[in-house]
Amino acid sequence: MKSGDARYIVLAAALVLYAIAVALTLSEGVDLKTAIIWNLLASLYIYYSLIQANIVSSPAILIASLMDAFVFALLTVFLAGWFMGIIRRINVSEYISSIRIKRLRGHVIIAPYNNFSKTLAEEMQKKKIKFVVMAENPLQVANLYSKHMLAIVGGIKNKESFKVAGLNNAKHIVACGDTDIENALIAITSKDINPNIKIISRVIEEDNIKKLDKAGASLIVIPGITAGESISSEIAKRVL
Repeated sequence: MKSGDARYIVLAAALVLYAIAVALTLSEGVDLKTAIIWNLLASLYIYYSLIQANIVSSPAILIASLMDAFVFALLTVFLAGWFMGIIRRINVSEYISSIRIKRLRGHVIIAPYNNFSKTLAEEMQKKKIKFVVMAENPLQVANLYSKHMLAIVGGIKNKESFKVAGLNNAKHIVACGDTDIENALIAITSKDINPNIKIISRVIEEDNIKKLDKAGASLIVIPGITAGESISSEIAKRVL
């Protein structure tokens, strides 16, 4: 039996026990709404006085409470299995992604992951440009994996993250930070690791263009003027 099937059997068992608990509560004259809410809260180990005190001590309610305890245990097993399933999928995808990244040559690195770089990555994928996204949030990386994009979990303040993304073998890195300080950090770190890397940097304030230029950026774009689609077209000219 597959682990996914087992999890759903556990969930089905929990629902059956919950239905029986509600039925037992109804047998004591409790209205349907109260019975549903009371047993739901009990199943989540949240107790609240929704029914009369003299009914709580009845055999039917006691049995219902016991079933609610079993429902809680089954739900815990189900959620734990579901969470571990996600972790396993991420680990497998991460392993496959790391192997593919090590084989890349002349690719583009996008860092960090945000709304701006999300649009850029989608446009670059359409143009079939090889790229790797650096994202700090594992859930963001999992989402990128689901879209068949290469990504790593790593922040721009961690020098090793750039190396894992294959900076030594990359041709370009696109600094997509939400602040010019972030983009300057990306540029300086990138040049320190790979002096030959070409840096395309987003700039937030036009006054900082010269500073980013000194940091090593070979192309500077202003989001209000140049969108992610335009950047991907520029990269396509240089890479393809």
